[in-house]
Amino acid sequence: MSEVHSREAPPPPSTWGFLEAALVYVISLVVAGAVIFGLFSAVASCRARFLLGALTGQVVLASVVLLWVRYVKRTPLASLGVPRRPLLDVALGMATGLGLYVVGVVVGALVIVLATLVLGHRPDPPEQVVSCVRGAALLLSAPIIVLGAPLAEETFFRGFLYRGLRRRLSIWPAAIVSALVFGVIHYAEPSYLLIIPSLAAVGLGLALLYERRQSLLAAIAAHASFNLVGFLLIVLTR
Repeated sequence: MSEVHSREAPPPPSTWGFLEAALVYVISLVVAGAVIFGLFSAVASCRARFLLGALTGQVVLASVVLLWVRYVKRTPLASLGVPRRPLLDVALGMATGLGLYVVGVVVGALVIVLATLVLGHRPDPPEQVVSCVRGAALLLSAPIIVLGAPLAEETFFRGFLYRGLRRRLSIWPAAIVSALVFGVIHYAEPSYLLIIPSLAAVGLGLALLYERRQSLLAAIAAHASFNLVGFLLIVLTR
């Protein structure tokens, strides 16, 4: 495989590795789970639970990463990938995200074909935004899905996990490992097995974009444009 050479100066070196990234993710799950448990005990609405659960998970994940880097590792937050040319990063990121959406659709279609051959019937894809989220609740979920999720997930998966892997691995092994983790972590129930390959392919593209630009903003913009297309399709079909 040919190397993906960085076009920008690299951020300050990371001081963490894969095991620390795993620990940070577990900590975020525990903290978010505790907060969500408390919230759900006071909220019965399916729509409110979806919105609060998604927002809480994103805020906690990003916060734990930032606190770990700054106060546990005593490393500048710039080590996560501060943009040097923000406008270019956003433009390239958004264009890449649209391209990755096409990649995700193609990979997803191939998985559906394979699953249909194995199962003998066409499987139903997972419902990533629960059906109770409609109308105003769906509109309220827009910033959470289009902005919040990309910001939190890219901070962890590219800025923290991928950067940690790059301490010991070259570009392609680090990108592939981070992409596989990105796909698998989205598993929620058996039907999600249908989209894990697509998510892994998208995660690979995001890691390579991050490596190329050395910018977390580029990866966030790509993830945001990817999620925007998916969100608009949900709005149009619900």
